[in-house]
Amino acid sequence: MLFEAFTFLHLVAAIVWMGGMTFMLFALRPAALVAMEAQPRARLMVQVMQRFFRLVLGAIVLLLATGGHLYGSSMKAARAAGAGLPLGWSLMAGLGLLMVLVFGHIYFAGFAKFKRAVAAAEWPTAARAAGQIHNMVVLNFVLGWLAIAAVKLIH
Repeated sequence: MLFEAFTFLHLVAAIVWMGGMTFMLFALRPAALVAMEAQPRARLMVQVMQRFFRLVLGAIVLLLATGGHLYGSSMKAARAAGAGLPLGWSLMAGLGLLMVLVFGHIYFAGFAKFKRAVAAAEWPTAARAAGQIHNMVVLNFVLGWLAIAAVKLIH
């Protein structure tokens, strides 16, 4: 029962993070680029990212806690049975940790720079920082799908 609860919470956190990236990459950003001028768009994106990144930080805490528990308890059970974990689980864990590191860079370097530039009305700097954030989010989106594929396809 506890294993299922941890699995459910792990999936919820992953869906929040992956779903948020999907929305940002394929709905919000393209629509904002078409519908808004650069400066109001940058101000909007600061507010949106600030809220979304708080959700991602919570999701990361939940993913690490539940993932650590699931991985550890499964490893213990597999060893007791004289077996090992599926390769996909280890790949998912490694890709997940890489995603956390990429997010750390997005949040503590890129987003911090973007917020400062928008607050100071340094629009060229803000535009460069937004582009870097976008590229890193695309990277994390791809890593997330690779992690999902690993756990579902590699045994």
